Amino acid sequence: MEAILATFDQLFKGRFLLFFIPGLVVATIYYGWRWKTQSELDILNYEGDLPLIQWFSDVLTWVAGGIFTILDTIFEQLYIFIVITLLSPFNTTLSEKLDFRLSGNQPETGWARRINEFIRMIFIAIIALFLELIFMLFYWLLTFLPFIGGDYDSIIYFVIKAFFFGFAFYDFSLERYQKNVFQSLGFAFSKPLGMLITGSIFLGIYHIPYAGISLAPVLTVMIATVVYLYYENYLPKSTQDQKE
Repeated sequence: MEAILATFDQLFKGRFLLFFIPGLVVATIYYGWRWKTQSELDILNYEGDLPLIQWFSDVLTWVAGGIFTILDTIFEQLYIFIVITLLSPFNTTLSEKLDFRLSGNQPETGWARRINEFIRMIFIAIIALFLELIFMLFYWLLTFLPFIGGDYDSIIYFVIKAFFFGFAFYDFSLERYQKNVFQSLGFAFSKPLGMLITGSIFLGIYHIPYAGISLAPVLTVMIATVVYLYYENYLPKSTQDQKE
């Protein structure tokens, strides 16, 4: 809770607001694509007195709708991949600036480091996605047992997703403090509740209609940064900003 309060304290002071712009650009493209696709689907709808044409229109709309659903799912996952990887330079800079303002820690800078950060983030995203799928597959196999699965499936899948999304957002801080991949994974699995809560915050904000895409990455990066500083004792117990 203190991390959330510290995050909004910074934002209410007018800091870091420019970091919402990349998300706004992505959201504009995303919803523009959805609106255009839905408009084209609406054109396929036919309501008239010709049964054959009506049947053909219904089939065509059903097929196109199925394709749209698949593409929409892929595009949504692609967006999340973009947030975690292609937007990582913005997220890394945001995490660094917030860290410096709260703790005074100044990381090394330079193009070589930025390139390494970008490559690492892609690698971490792939590992997180792979492990997420492994955990989901393992649980899916367990559901064939008579006493596992059922009403709690969606909850379990959400927990798995939230954990690895949370881990991905903590990695901006983990990389800055020179934790290697195995140390980062060790940190994540030693703080499962922190990963789960942070990932749940991301998914919850992300699913806010229209605004979620713009808000979720920035807010989650900031919250994860503050929590990491607390975990590593880089901040005092009070989250009051001492660098007015």
